[in-house]
Amino acid sequence: MAKIKAPTMHDRMYVGTHGNLSVAFSKASLSAAAVNTEVELLDVPIGIKVVALRINTDGLGAGVTVDVKLGTKTLKAGIDVATATNQIIALPSAYTDQKAVLMAVIKGAEANGVLEINPEYLSVGY
Repeated sequence: MAKIKAPTMHDRMYVGTHGNLSVAFSKASLSAAAVNTEVELLDVPIGIKVVALRINTDGLGAGVTVDVKLGTKTLKAGIDVATATNQIIALPSAYTDQKAVLMAVIKGAEANGVLEINPEYLSVGY
């Protein structure tokens, strides 16, 4: 299985003590990313509760979907990113009790284009 590390893997997520809802931004440019390629977007620290995903793309190609994972847990499977989309997906909250990687797994067809997956989260600590 191929892996791609987005430049945003080096960005830090805000981890404040105020309990405010925050958004982390990620962006990956894909060129002929094969099916089952794991696109690592963000390093998520301990004590984060992810509650939603903002998905933005101009379209990655016919038949392309993504599964979004936080570590080994699938947050949402089968998100259609074949054509332009700007959507917010509410999730059952997912808590990180250890450091985890937010990633998108390419499904359906080869992906070309820019993918942004921006998690909405609370820093709740541990």
